Amino acid sequence: MSGVKTANIPEVPMSTTTPKTPVEILKDALAREQAAHDFYAQMMLNCKTDMVVELLETLKNEESRHIRLVQAMIVKLKLA
Repeated sequence: MSGVKTANIPEVPMSTTTPKTPVEILKDALAREQAAHDFYAQMMLNCKTDMVVELLETLKNEESRHIRLVQAMIVKLKLA
């Protein structure tokens, strides 16, 4: 998307150890989902355009759903 300015999204470092277990992979994914959620929440505070705030809220809520899905999968894997 040439010419489109984007906000700086904080980098979430990935674990560098290999090989990765499924739980380690999901923990990395969980950190990224949480960072995205927090990013959308922060952007909502700074935005004054209602339709953009609504989109940011939808995206934040979707990240919350992803967080719950990943957390549930981690629990399942640990119990297996």
